[in-house]
Amino acid sequence: MYTAKHAMLYKHKVHHGTPYIFYMDIRAGGKMYEEFVRRAIVEDEAHYIRGRVSTIYEKNGKLIVKGADTLLGAKPVEIEADLVVLATAGVANHDSEELAQKMHVSYDAHKFFAEAHPKLKPVETNTAGIFLAGACQAPKDIPESVAAASGAAVKVVALFSNDELTREPLIAMVNRQSAPVYSNCVGCFLCESVCPYQAIEREEIKNRYDEVIKTSPG
Repeated sequence: MYTAKHAMLYKHKVHHGTPYIFYMDIRAGGKMYEEFVRRAIVEDEAHYIRGRVSTIYEKNGKLIVKGADTLLGAKPVEIEADLVVLATAGVANHDSEELAQKMHVSYDAHKFFAEAHPKLKPVETNTAGIFLAGACQAPKDIPESVAAASGAAVKVVALFSNDELTREPLIAMVNRQSAPVYSNCVGCFLCESVCPYQAIEREEIKNRYDEVIKTSPG
C-alpha cells in the first residue's frame, strides 16, 4: 500500500514522470485498499508489472531495470529509470527485544510485541496494565494504528476509573518451617525472572533449602 502511495506522490510532484512498479502480489486487503490501488493505476497512471526484477545497472547516467512481465508470457521488460526505490519490509526496532524482556511482555520471532489474544484481547498483553498500539505490535497503517490506540486508551480509562483494583488472592512466600509436604525450593530463581510484577526478592541462604508455597493473604 505504501508503494502505491509513493507512486501517487511521485506523480503529483513530477507531472511528466511515469512510475513503474514491479510486483508479485498486491496486498490490498483492507477497507477501500483495492480502490486506492486502482486510483493509482487509473488516475495517476502507475504502471504495474507483474514480475521480478533480474538486473539493475547504470548506463549513460540512467538506471537500467531489467525484468519480465509474467502476465504477457514472461515478456522481457527494460526500463530506463532516473530513480529506483526498493519496497522494503517493516521491521521492529533493534532494542524491542530488550524492552519486551524488561516489561515482561511476550514477543514473536520478528521481535514485535505479542498481544494476549489476537481476537479477544487485541491490545492487551500478558502483563497487566501494559497495552499495545501502533507498529510495535506489527506493521500497521494509519487507520489500524488509530483503532489500536483508541482501544488501548479505553482500556486505560477503564483501569483508572476504579478506586480499587482486583488482584489475584494467591501469593508466594517462603516456608521456613521446611515442612515435608511441600516441594523444596532449590534456589534456581526462575520465579524471579518470570514474575510479571517483579515482586520477588532474592535472599541468599547458605547450607539449607527454602520452600516456596502458595498461600492466601487471609
